[in-house]
Amino acid sequence: MKILLIAVAFLICPNYLFAQEDTYETTSAKIDGVRYKAIYRSSDWSISILNADGKTVLHLKNTDYYDEGFSSFKFVDFNGDGYKDLFIEHMSNVPGRCDLLLYDSRIKKFAPVKDFPDYPDPQKLKGTHLYYSYHRSGCADMNWDSDLFKIVNNKIIKIGNISGLGCERDKKMGIFISKINGKEERQIQKYPIGEIEKYKDYKWGFIKKYWERNSRKFI
Repeated sequence: MKILLIAVAFLICPNYLFAQEDTYETTSAKIDGVRYKAIYRSSDWSISILNADGKTVLHLKNTDYYDEGFSSFKFVDFNGDGYKDLFIEHMSNVPGRCDLLLYDSRIKKFAPVKDFPDYPDPQKLKGTHLYYSYHRSGCADMNWDSDLFKIVNNKIIKIGNISGLGCERDKKMGIFISKINGKEERQIQKYPIGEIEKYKDYKWGFIKKYWERNSRKFI
């Protein structure tokens, strides 16, 4: 009889059973003298940021900023301004997809960086206000891209690109480096695809070293 009731309840209200499995995860940090807490709720993939009084200052639904769920989230000073931001990593088949909520000390609020998930695995270049990303571009990751960008008023401005074409079926193989200014993209350098084999970390080593040595040329 008990099993029958559970089966009926599932048919009438299938979300009921899943609601019982709702889980929460939290992380917190003191920012600008205020203790903030971020809470993740598994039932609807939402994240809320609460202040010290327990008031919700920002609520993110998965449909607002991401639609894949998340693998982790943490407070970290992403842009190096001395204030911690909320960095959210997606649960995605595209490695490194994430969202960033920057803390603005002028208005004491968090705000999302527009289109941030389009720049996977973002890395900050030491001593600069520039970042670079990495993403697959096809052919089982034989083709790939790395974008150089800066963040201005919570918007990403792309200023450079490294495009690696290592797929043998492509007529044009190599590493192509372009400078970007708005909609204008101009190729400024080219390497044979074998250049990445000179680096311990392969293409990731090439990307890191190139941007470290040359990023200021793109400003």
